[in-house]
Amino acid sequence: MKSQSLANAEAALKQLVAFLEAPALSDRDRAGVIQAFEFTFEAVWKVLKHIAEAEGLPAESPKRALIAAYKMGIVKDETLWLDMLRDRNLTSHVHHADLAERIFAAVRDCYAAALGEAVGLARAALSE
Repeated sequence: MKSQSLANAEAALKQLVAFLEAPALSDRDRAGVIQAFEFTFEAVWKVLKHIAEAEGLPAESPKRALIAAYKMGIVKDETLWLDMLRDRNLTSHVHHADLAERIFAAVRDCYAAALGEAVGLARAALSE
């Protein structure tokens, strides 16, 4: 289960990175990046949940999993990750152009890198 969760997170991250490599020229491009962010966030928090629970930490929700991952050092910037969680929760409202642009910019400028770092640290934690 853990290895499949990690594989899912790695695949989602790879897709997100690929989407970000191409210029976002339209609303559809930005929406694709936002959806790839949603998929990646979901896959990563589930990996964090598995790792936290293996360490005996509560992680039944995304927020609890992020807090546990921060305590374990897998998540480096707790505030950034809580912002990421908030934005993931707001993605159902991306029909608002300003909100969609803000979330897209956050994914491009910092969320993708933080997700990538967490996947790398999760991979290392699972191989120990």
